[in-house]
Amino acid sequence: MNISIIAVGSELLLGQIANTNGQYLSKLLNGVGKNVVEHTVIGDNPERLEYTIRQGLERFDMIVLTGGLGPTKDDLTKHTVAKVLNKELVIDEPSLQYIESYFEDQGQVMTPNNKQQALVIEGATVLPNKNGMAPGMLVEIAEKKVVLLPGPPKEMQPMAKNELLPLILDDDKVIFSEQLKFAGIGESKVETILLDLIDQQTNPTIAPLAGTHEVYIRLTANAETIEQCQKLIQPIKNEILSRIGEYYFGSDDISIEESVMKYMSTSFAIYDGVTNGALYTRLKNVDDSQLLKGALPHSSQFIDVKQNINEQIYESAKYVKDLFKVEMGMTLLHDDNEVYLGKLVGDELEIESFKMSQNRNLLRSRSQNYALIKLLKWLEQSK
Repeated sequence: MNISIIAVGSELLLGQIANTNGQYLSKLLNGVGKNVVEHTVIGDNPERLEYTIRQGLERFDMIVLTGGLGPTKDDLTKHTVAKVLNKELVIDEPSLQYIESYFEDQGQVMTPNNKQQALVIEGATVLPNKNGMAPGMLVEIAEKKVVLLPGPPKEMQPMAKNELLPLILDDDKVIFSEQLKFAGIGESKVETILLDLIDQQTNPTIAPLAGTHEVYIRLTANAETIEQCQKLIQPIKNEILSRIGEYYFGSDDISIEESVMKYMSTSFAIYDGVTNGALYTRLKNVDDSQLLKGALPHSSQFIDVKQNINEQIYESAKYVKDLFKVEMGMTLLHDDNEVYLGKLVGDELEIESFKMSQNRNLLRSRSQNYALIKLLKWLEQSK
């Protein structure tokens, strides 16, 4: 199924708000094996919207429109879709009753234009809006589907996930995805290493995706049960991890800092000469066991910065280890185009390093995940 997502609203074109709906819907729909192939943003112009819808019906199996379902004159989506489909708009009584009861509960008088929000396209499957007023719709014409969803994300997201998704899944198939997460490696390198698997993909499918200093690989399988999907995915997952497992930190919703803290069993402190405290903040936010006791910035007040880099790593790790009375002192320093990660447990110092540009903003942000993946592999090996 090829899908086009159309966001309606001049405020999107003016840059007043970001089109987060498109991002959410792409992730949701691609996650169940649907193929989102185009995003379009249209202002509050009925002629342009009509043209885009007509073109979309010729090119795609499904069009998903967000926005333009409200009570004002510029809310034109349902009227334009009805015109294109040669359908009438009719009042959906359950939606109207819901809207009227909302105003009664608030002790307000409902203005006449709010009744417009209860209008739906004749023959549509109504998608209840449990977080707002205007209902959504799914209209099926021959083998095409047209979906109308509200614009506010707090209304659109639960409607798409809970009301729409069950209606568009294949009746005789289950679609299941697992997203593998990697750090410390670029998307182009991942694709090169896995190119033969990607070229030969059938079921499951393999989709590399780029994140912020991370790479994701979404594996999606079709079968009659979730368990069968998982069995199809497992051999491909094993093969991928055999090639790039050193960069793997978890699947689906887990963050790299959560993976690190999951394996951390000793108290520790950080001496940070690279990320300006960001590494401490990320780890502390998921430190449920209160193992991270403190952090210090790199400074000549704490260590002799004229020493060679290995001596600085040892002295700084020992400094925070002793200062915060922890079991492990951790250090992050850079020298020329190299970033160094050190950890001191007892008197045993281990050091890892990686190349990194000296662009200050890139150094601070990108080094975080590179350091975390190396720390994670240390912790995994020690278990």
